[in-house]
Amino acid sequence: MRRLSQLYWALDETTSTNAKIEALACYFAEAPPEDAIWAVAMLRGERPRRPAKTTDLRVWAAELAGIPLWLMEQCYTTVGDLAETLNLVVPAPETSTDDTSLRVWCEERIPSLRSMDESTQRATVCAWWSALAARERFVLNKLVTGGLRVGVSKGLVERALAKHAGIPRDTITHRLMGAWPKTADFYKTLIA
Repeated sequence: MRRLSQLYWALDETTSTNAKIEALACYFAEAPPEDAIWAVAMLRGERPRRPAKTTDLRVWAAELAGIPLWLMEQCYTTVGDLAETLNLVVPAPETSTDDTSLRVWCEERIPSLRSMDESTQRATVCAWWSALAARERFVLNKLVTGGLRVGVSKGLVERALAKHAGIPRDTITHRLMGAWPKTADFYKTLIA
């Protein structure tokens, strides 16, 4: 999650297409294949099903912040983005104590929320919020709410993958057509 968070903020803090391609290419060069493939999916717009109700997330954030729910709702109305509102309201540690990989977040942790009862979901999400620094928690909130949008297009992701792999963009585009598995093996084939 830490590496994806760094990428997210690098992309968010620039409007330069070349800087975005460079940040993406650097991420793909450094990330383990099992994480990189999930980043490709998310950055290209794949939206996982929400694992928890957004109403519950707002209630839990208000409780953690020690504020009334009406104030949380007003903050959400003012900010306009749930992930950002959650991040601003919930107190965060100075540093992250959780270095779980993106693959584990996407394949195990986040989907596991769907099978939990509401009180277990609350305890789990609150523990995650307490273990992640603000920028990492923001990206987690984006993943949990199903809205990881950061101003990159599918084409930009493909251009960055092509730059990283040293192969034509058309090859990357072709390999990413249709449904594909989010596995390290597929990622290795994608950039081969």
